[in-house]
Amino acid sequence: MATWEDVDDLVKGLPDARATTAHEGSPSWSAGRHQFARLRWDDDGRELLQSWSGDMSLGDALQGRREVFPVVHTFRYRVSTWAVLERLSRREVAELLLDSYAIRGGVKRGEAVDEAAYFARV
Repeated sequence: MATWEDVDDLVKGLPDARATTAHEGSPSWSAGRHQFARLRWDDDGRELLQSWSGDMSLGDALQGRREVFPVVHTFRYRVSTWAVLERLSRREVAELLLDSYAIRGGVKRGEAVDEAAYFARV
């Protein structure tokens, strides 16, 4: 069971990541000028992690996990997911964050991550 505190901790392993605030005031993390992680809440008050991916088949892959990923938006070049944090393992959160960081923060930032050190934080 993950929380936004896990997100905060895992993001510390990503170069150039900085704490920001989304337009409506919720906590978020950005790299460059783009958010790559954002805290949202569902109607029951559960924490949701919004992240992005370049895997355009992700929506189809998550069809059987709608209890974990209730919102999946597929755009022209990326996919945005909202995941119920309490239903994710810390490892899954780390994977979502790294993927989102690479797609939203840019290829150079993504390539700069020492994945062994990053996943050792999990």
